[in-house]
Amino acid sequence: MNTSGIIDEKSLILRLKNSDKSAFKCLFEHYYPIFLSFAKRMLKDSYVAEDLIQNVFMRIWVLRERLDENRSLKNYILIAVRNEIYYYLRSEFKNKTENLEVDIVDNTVNVDNILSFRDMEKKIERIVASMPEKRRNIFEMSRTQKLSNAEIAEQLGISVRTVEKHIENSLSYIREHLPISILLIVMALW
Repeated sequence: MNTSGIIDEKSLILRLKNSDKSAFKCLFEHYYPIFLSFAKRMLKDSYVAEDLIQNVFMRIWVLRERLDENRSLKNYILIAVRNEIYYYLRSEFKNKTENLEVDIVDNTVNVDNILSFRDMEKKIERIVASMPEKRRNIFEMSRTQKLSNAEIAEQLGISVRTVEKHIENSLSYIREHLPISILLIVMALW
């Protein structure tokens, strides 16, 4: 980090790839508060937010050799945090719906909200299913299998940039085909 508080991400990534713990400390001290605040706003639960953000940073350290110094580290962290939040919320939703099915008389869960969420999930699944096959496969590898762009590129024998473009196009396609109210929810989850 320079004196103005701006991080030179490229050199930071190179240092991380060389297992420089001080680079990780710099990364953590700079970005952790930003993304923790974001996660707290999204989740409304400080403890869960802290766990998720710590998981993201732990994964960055473990997978540091895979980082691409030509890509934005801040965007990489944002996507990782967004995915962690999405998977957490999805897991919580599934737990709530399973509990509802077990104990249907529990009035703490709003059945209409659950049905609306299921309808939304079905709409998104239909939209994803209507995408061209290659784009759909790349999108599902990214979101369902949780593969990194580099892992997808390697498996399919294409460039990382091509993978990124397919994912960008997938998200644009989903946004084009969703009603605005559903779109706002999806944007919060994706």
